[in-house]
Amino acid sequence: MKRCAILCGSAPDGFTQKKINEMHDFLTSEAGDSWAEKEIMIFPNGVSEAMLSFVLERLKADKTEQILLYICTLSPVADSDKSVWLGGEEVRKSVIEAFCADEHVQVIYDCGGELVREEETEKDEEFFSAEADVFSKSLGEMK
Repeated sequence: MKRCAILCGSAPDGFTQKKINEMHDFLTSEAGDSWAEKEIMIFPNGVSEAMLSFVLERLKADKTEQILLYICTLSPVADSDKSVWLGGEEVRKSVIEAFCADEHVQVIYDCGGELVREEETEKDEEFFSAEADVFSKSLGEMK
């Protein structure tokens, strides 16, 4: 089965969000179904709407059977929000919903304000906190 996880973060250059790292570790673990590294794309410092659209179109053209789109923002995402902000880039939720309008796609919105320097090891991690809440839902709940 062809599958792909796309992990999109909002961290400034030189940092990554702790939750992006945790999601990656979960997916590659046995509990997360042992995803291979080649099945995971990471945009830790944001992604433009054009790039995200290109990636999603390419995956659909390649007949990818399972797509997990994990969007980790620095502030909560409400149902009424028309866009999400990823590393200073605005991505309209309508674009995400249009590409993800089938049962093979799961979208998770998460809010993670803890940042870690990219070059630091796990035991030397330095965290920077912002207020954070978690908001997650599948496409079926978005409609």
